[in-house]
Amino acid sequence: MGTTMTRMFVNAKVRANQLREARLNGDAGQGTLEYLGIIVVAAILIVALITVFTGDAFNLGTLVETQLSKITDAIPG
Repeated sequence: MGTTMTRMFVNAKVRANQLREARLNGDAGQGTLEYLGIIVVAAILIVALITVFTGDAFNLGTLVETQLSKITDAIPG
C-alpha cells in the first residue's frame, strides 16, 4: 500500500512539473502576433497601391509614416 501511494504522489509531481514547464516554455500569443504582422503588412501594401493609383506617389513616405503612427497609437501599452 505504501508503494502505491508513493507512486501516485510521484506521478502527480511529475505531471505537475510537466504542466508547469509547458506553461513557462509555451508559445502563447504567438499566433496573435503573427496575425498583427500580416495586418500591418497588408495595410502598408493597400496604402502604397492607393497612392500609386491616385498619382500621389511623391507623398508615399509621408502617407506610410502617417498610417504607421495611427497603427502604433492604436496599440495599447
